[in-house]
Amino acid sequence: MRELDRRSFLSTAVGGAAGAGVLGRTLLVRGEVTEVRSTRLMMGSLVTVTAVTRDPDRAELGVERAFAEMSRLESVFTRHDADGEVARLNEAGVLADPSPELVALLRRCRRIYDRTDGAFDPTVLPVLSAYESGDDTPRDARRRVEDASFDVIDISESTLRAPTPVTLDGVAKGAVVDAGVAVLRDWVDAGLVEAGGDVRAFGGSDSASRWRVGVEDPHGDGLAATLRLDGGGVATSGSYRIYYDEDRTHHHILTPGTGRSPTEDASVTVVAPDAETADAYSTAAFVMDDDRASSFVAARDGLSALFLTRDGGRRATDGWVDLRATD
Repeated sequence: MRELDRRSFLSTAVGGAAGAGVLGRTLLVRGEVTEVRSTRLMMGSLVTVTAVTRDPDRAELGVERAFAEMSRLESVFTRHDADGEVARLNEAGVLADPSPELVALLRRCRRIYDRTDGAFDPTVLPVLSAYESGDDTPRDARRRVEDASFDVIDISESTLRAPTPVTLDGVAKGAVVDAGVAVLRDWVDAGLVEAGGDVRAFGGSDSASRWRVGVEDPHGDGLAATLRLDGGGVATSGSYRIYYDEDRTHHHILTPGTGRSPTEDASVTVVAPDAETADAYSTAAFVMDDDRASSFVAARDGLSALFLTRDGGRRATDGWVDLRATD
């Protein structure tokens, strides 16, 4: 009972109208401003790059360059490529001459691990791998997680050492999205990248061009909330897309230290200055107990969150604005 996308889907449209199709001049937004959009399969999900521009030819080049950069980084951060750096690190426990991008991301993971008091911890991979291989009761893998933490990972520019295997699933997609946006900014004044529910936008500074982001209702087919995003990132962690039993008590989000899946929430959506931060903190908040998670998000500038519980409840931190209540 596993589905391809580990994230809840966030639907996106600019100016309240949806574009469609593969790369093309698909939507006249206003005046001479045009939307250029392309959707491709990457990172196990659909990735869409959208540019709003007065120069479609230049925008098309920017979209292509954004995809190229994201593809390059996907190959660096994925654990699913046996020849990739993360897979080789996990297999041997050591990796010489790692790429600067991998070193930098692991160092950012260390900072998030410290700030969340271990709620964000990439060393939960043994349990996740056990589930992915069909083991319904991964006791041995849980014992490995109980005995490990990100503290044991040694990170230097020359060598990485990982006595326990790691996964960057909880942060890499956001990092790749941010990299795509960084490239796209050099080509257009406004744009958005969305990858399986991780979103980063820029340039929506006026009311006519703000991005509208819909958060999927984990209990149905509609939207639980709608955001207006001038810029920054949004990410959702949820238990309803990838799970390993009928009642979804065992899913792909795991609590560090126990290797067990939290069961209080169905999804946690975080708005942050960038997609990587939203990605990592939505994962961390999901595994925290509800009171701690709300306080943690509320205490950080630029963050807000929506929590949707398994029993149908919802709560939001200060700063969260649902357009359904204002439009």
